[in-house]
Amino acid sequence: MAKSSKTSYINLRMFHKILNLSLLVFLLGIILFPVKPVWALMSHEEEARLGRQVLRMLREKARFVDDPEVVNYVEEVGRRIIAHIGPHYFPFKFYVLEDESLNAFAVPGGYIFVNTGLLEEIDREDELAGVLAHELAHVQARHLAKRIEKLSRLNIASAAVTIVGLLLGRGKMGQAIAVTSSALATTKALAYSRSDEEEADRLGFEYLTAAGYDPRGFIEVFNKIVRHRWLLSENVPSYLLTHPGTAERITYLESMIEYYHPKVNYRPDPFRLRRIQVRVRVLTHDAGSLVVRYREELRMSPEDPFLHYGLALALAKLRRFEEAAREMAFVIQKFPAKDDFRLDLAEIYFQAGRYQEALPILKRYVKRHPYRTGAKYFLARCYQETKEYEKALALFQKLKDKLADNSDFHYHLGRLYAALGKSGKAHYQFALHFQLEGESKVALYHLRQAYRKLPQGDPLRAKVVKKLEAAKVKPEG
Repeated sequence: MAKSSKTSYINLRMFHKILNLSLLVFLLGIILFPVKPVWALMSHEEEARLGRQVLRMLREKARFVDDPEVVNYVEEVGRRIIAHIGPHYFPFKFYVLEDESLNAFAVPGGYIFVNTGLLEEIDREDELAGVLAHELAHVQARHLAKRIEKLSRLNIASAAVTIVGLLLGRGKMGQAIAVTSSALATTKALAYSRSDEEEADRLGFEYLTAAGYDPRGFIEVFNKIVRHRWLLSENVPSYLLTHPGTAERITYLESMIEYYHPKVNYRPDPFRLRRIQVRVRVLTHDAGSLVVRYREELRMSPEDPFLHYGLALALAKLRRFEEAAREMAFVIQKFPAKDDFRLDLAEIYFQAGRYQEALPILKRYVKRHPYRTGAKYFLARCYQETKEYEKALALFQKLKDKLADNSDFHYHLGRLYAALGKSGKAHYQFALHFQLEGESKVALYHLRQAYRKLPQGDPLRAKVVKKLEAAKVKPEG
């Protein structure tokens, strides 16, 4: 064989060896370090992580309504719909944001946010149910997860920042987040498409009708948006920015109602919604201004029980408890069969420090309505303030899953543990309180104290270690 051809043959053999070796390394790389293809959907773990990150950021940037009665009401409406959506990947959680814009939004991981502006604007529960059914449908269809996946360069942190900007809308906080994160282009890409909306409307319609709600309620929400002409103002509701095609969707929903003639077999109590709306108004507005307004309106309608109810809550907020109790007594006289107003009177007594008057009302109420979180919480707090610590602790333990996101709950449970001499558990609860309040440095201080005070074999100590490691802090003590 000629020297040149022999050299070529050797080079060719070497090339094949190198090629085979490279191929082997490549295949091993795929096996050992699999790369997710760009068309694959986000995993459920990634969705859950994204949802948790959005929640953490919102805790720092937005104001949450932690009133158990308000949150419990939204959750009850949501749970009624969830019972009819079939298998779902996430344990849905509901939150109420203090924001005047008419908005609701679902985040991957099963987190549903409702603005106080939406709660104040609706006229009946079917409207809220329609919005919640639509948002639950977006989560079930994984619309946002699919849109994030298409943006291959968008990591979970960037996605969380952009979603928070969307949730906060066009307010100052929302604009600041969008600008500082350079997420303006991404915001548009994450907004739902019309096909997403059509699917969510269809699925939401199925959920609503299965739950017995009137699907016309959702149409009424859209009609309110059009009637108020928000589209022509600068303060466009973020619901319209993230949920396009209002007019077409109204027509689509109307045609579905016309075709299916759904049966409406659930009639919500309208008084419950009115009560919640007044609570929201008093929680989110200046109490002094409300007292003036309610007194003026009562001159024109002196017998209107909900004006007296709003006045009672506003007076209680100003710590004018005697006047508040008188106004609430008037409401109870008008609605003797409505237990919820007795619960409100007990709350006024509690705030006034009149625990012995609040206790019998709360005990009777909880016995008749054992599922009501707010009542159980106030009863637990009454036991705590009257130093019936073991009874208080038993109720706190029953509520810890329901009120896991309520910062006040953790603060008072921390106080209770301190009173019982369980300082390690007390510090842990204080850490959860400050974490929910967005005060991470104070939360870390209490976590360190909890680690020092908890006994070696206490399983809670392992949770503390995990939280400290997540914050990149070495446990000491």
